[in-house]
Amino acid sequence: MNIIGVNTGHDGGCALSVNGKIKVAISEERLTRKKCAHGWLNSLFYCLDNSSLTLKDIDLVVFSSYGTLLPKDYDGGLSKFGYPKKKCISVDHHLSHACTAFLTSQYKKSLIFVYDSSGNNSDTESFYIGESNKIRKIGGNPINDPFKGIVRAYEAFTSYFGWNSDEAGKTMGLASYGNRLKFEKYPIYSQTKDGWYYNNLEDLYADGVEKLLKKYKINNYKKYSKNSMEYIDLAAWIQYEFERAVLGTINKLYETTGIDTLCISGGGALNSVCNGMILDKTKIKNLFIFPASSDKGQCIGNALYGHYIHNKRKRQDYIWKSDYTGKNYNSTSTLKSISPESKAFRENVISGASRYKFKVMKNTTKEVAKLIADGKIIGWFQEGSELGPRALGHRSIICDPRRAEMKDILNERVKHREGFRPFAPSILLEKSKEYFNLETPSPFMLLAVNVNEDKCKIIPAVTHVDNTARVQTVTKEDNGIYFDLINEFYKITNVPVILNTSFNLAGEPIVETPKDAMKCFLKTEMDYLVIDNLLIQKI
Repeated sequence: MNIIGVNTGHDGGCALSVNGKIKVAISEERLTRKKCAHGWLNSLFYCLDNSSLTLKDIDLVVFSSYGTLLPKDYDGGLSKFGYPKKKCISVDHHLSHACTAFLTSQYKKSLIFVYDSSGNNSDTESFYIGESNKIRKIGGNPINDPFKGIVRAYEAFTSYFGWNSDEAGKTMGLASYGNRLKFEKYPIYSQTKDGWYYNNLEDLYADGVEKLLKKYKINNYKKYSKNSMEYIDLAAWIQYEFERAVLGTINKLYETTGIDTLCISGGGALNSVCNGMILDKTKIKNLFIFPASSDKGQCIGNALYGHYIHNKRKRQDYIWKSDYTGKNYNSTSTLKSISPESKAFRENVISGASRYKFKVMKNTTKEVAKLIADGKIIGWFQEGSELGPRALGHRSIICDPRRAEMKDILNERVKHREGFRPFAPSILLEKSKEYFNLETPSPFMLLAVNVNEDKCKIIPAVTHVDNTARVQTVTKEDNGIYFDLINEFYKITNVPVILNTSFNLAGEPIVETPKDAMKCFLKTEMDYLVIDNLLIQKI
């Protein structure tokens, strides 16, 4: 059975499920090159083209959106292409998130915690129990007010600092510089009589924070300062309070159900600092976080909902081991798209592009590992792209974590972003405990943990100001050539870690095509670009 899952809202995109397994998925932003793009038609035809299927071969299309529920007869305009409305259904926004979290996990039974800015019917937090191919809702936002949700407050502070609400990662990174307890006596979140959490803001976004600061007579901060570092204590305050609310909610769910296995999804699940505390500070013993836990992953949940719940198919042992859902670009088309002799490249990539040369490497991982060890910054492009917001070794910028100066070089000369932003380490799984306080695999870079004291000076470029790091553990089975690259670097340096950040500039989506990669490479001070086994250098 062929099923297409579609997210119609922001972070739009599509996924194709064939007999209950995802074959290809993509976010619209990767194709339109507009961050958090609405829409999904480009993504739909991307999925079809990559599978040699047509709309006639699709048995069901499952839609979701946020805000109000989609009409029962919603078809997204597919009837214009001759697709029958009777084969289109829609699903609740938070149920879609729940399917994404649970149906991709290895667990047969689990608690499911979904929390984001807003879903349908005023939900901001929703609680479920998943068992086999069934998902049952057991509760949600107890005050039925989308403005009072846990994530809403975090978005409000992010907005107050002058960023878009979808840039919460900046707030998380900034928080490590501040005093977490400076405003400890002033709660951002309160509890209902039943013990659930809601925020104390009286208004949305920046205005709500402004009113809260006046209420507490915290008068030293003005919204939208050009100097982000002025907000370090406020960022630390909201991060501390966010953790208190999330961890308290999870403990409450355990007390209510007695279930110690948890799957989480929604935009709030991208807070890796809070995620790193769940196994230590709650009763949860088993945890799964879907890598594209924001609305980017809804297409996955929709496709799997159609197969396992709507069509009542038996649950398979389907574990989401990697996030590589994009299509491969074959070597012939790659060479054509990046060749400086190509008219299409000169016209469509960069007018008057820098001159460059390339060669075919005989031993890609060995040659690139040597370049990294020599201090070179590499754009690394391999196979299918990652669906989620974290680059996991297929669309990455990589370099040597032993060089402390790399953090500033990357932020200023390559990524063109704020200097306080941290970078992540990718490490061979079998070596992870030697370097990090990490008792479980972290394949999707969603857990921030402490760097072991004796290793902080060895990998300073990926050690944040509070001695933590957002870790990606890497295996040969799940990461292929990326594992081989890190292993070769380990042989040269005796350090099984490389610095990994997403292959994009600030404010842009991660690159999707070889042409995207060339554009980004030529705009930055990266030293080399590697596409498959091609080594590209400016001259």
